[in-house]
Amino acid sequence: MSNAVDEDVPVAVPVKLSKAGTASTTEKPILLNNIADAEAFVSGAEVAVIGFFQAVGWDGRGAWHRRLLTAPAERGRGRGPGAGAVRDPRTPRAAQDARGPLRAVVRAAGGRCRSRAAPGGRRGRGVPGGAPPVTARPVTVRPFTARPVTARPVTARPVTARPFTALSLPPQEPESAEASQFRLAAGRIPEVPFGLSTSPAVLSHYGVSANTVTLFRRVDNDRRNLDMNNEDVDTEKMTRFVRLNELRLVTEYNPVTAIGVMQSSLQFNLLLITDKMSPKHPERMRKFRAAAELFKGKILFILLDSNLKSNEPVVSYFQLKKSQLPALAIFHTPDDEHDVMTVDEISIERVQDFCNRFIQKMKKKEDESEKPLNEEL
Repeated sequence: MSNAVDEDVPVAVPVKLSKAGTASTTEKPILLNNIADAEAFVSGAEVAVIGFFQAVGWDGRGAWHRRLLTAPAERGRGRGPGAGAVRDPRTPRAAQDARGPLRAVVRAAGGRCRSRAAPGGRRGRGVPGGAPPVTARPVTVRPFTARPVTARPVTARPVTARPFTALSLPPQEPESAEASQFRLAAGRIPEVPFGLSTSPAVLSHYGVSANTVTLFRRVDNDRRNLDMNNEDVDTEKMTRFVRLNELRLVTEYNPVTAIGVMQSSLQFNLLLITDKMSPKHPERMRKFRAAAELFKGKILFILLDSNLKSNEPVVSYFQLKKSQLPALAIFHTPDDEHDVMTVDEISIERVQDFCNRFIQKMKKKEDESEKPLNEEL
C-alpha cells in the first residue's frame, strides 16, 4: 500500500509565526498573521499600507482540509483495498465502490447482486447441476435457568476535561495576480511600510470583505481603500494611490500630494513656505515638526519649497515675495479664510501661538454666524 500523496493535492508549507504584537520585518511586504501584529504595524508608522487578500483553497475549503479527509485511506485503515476512503458526493457511487466491479455495476443498475448459478435467487434448490439439498437437523432446546444477580455499587470516577485545541494553520502568502502587483508596488516605495494579510480574523477586524489595498495615516487618523477587484488596478495605480494619500506629520507639497491635501478631513492647513536649500532648513524643520505633534489631528502641517517653479502660484496666492520668506500661512478650507506671518526664525512657541490665534478667530466667527439664527428661532 502506497503512502504517496496525489500530485494534485497541494502541500501546505509551514510559515514561522511571530509573537503577538510583533510583526516580522525580514521581508517586504510583511506577513501579518494576527490582529495584534496588524495593529502594531499600523500604529508604528506615520503612513502604513496593508494589502488584504481573501485566502480560498483550491477546493473552496483549503487544500489542508482535503488532505485530512483523504488521510485515512492513505494510511490504509479498515479492510480491503478501498477501506477508509471518503466518498466524494460529486462522483457516481458505482465509480468508487470498493467491493468489486460486478457489484458496482449491478448496484448502479438498481438491482441486487445474486449468483448466476441460481436464476431464482436461491442457490441449488431444484436446479440441475446445483448444490445438493439441505437436510434439516433436529434441535434440542435446553431449559433456561435464571441465575441470581448481585448488584454492585457504582463508584464514579473523576473526569478530567482536556482542553480543546482548534486545528489551524498559519496564513499563507497569496499567489494571485493582484498579490504580485501589490509586491511590485511595495518595492517601488521603499520609505512606506507595506504589510500583507490573508487572516480572516484580521480582515474581519478591519471590516474588509474583498481584496483591498488600505492606507492608514496617523496625521488625521484616516484610512483610504483601493478595491483590487477592479480589472484596471495594476502596479502603477497602486503606486499612485499610495503617493496621493501618504500624508505625514509634515507633508511636502507637490502636484501629487496636493490631491491628498485637498481630500483630507482636517479643515486647517499650516504651510511653512521656505527655501529647502537654505543652511537653516534642517533646524527649521525640526522645530516645525515638533509643533506639528502638538496639533496632530487638528491641523495639517505642510512644507512648501519656494524654489520649485510649480509652487510659485501658491506663493502668489498668499501675496508673498521671496524676500519675505520664510513665512507661515494658515488656511481654513471650508471658507478659504487665511492668515500669513513672516518669520525670521521658526520656534515652537511662535508656531503654536499663531495657530491658536487663528483657530480662536475662526471659532468666534462661527459663533457670530450662528447667533442671529438662534435669535430668529
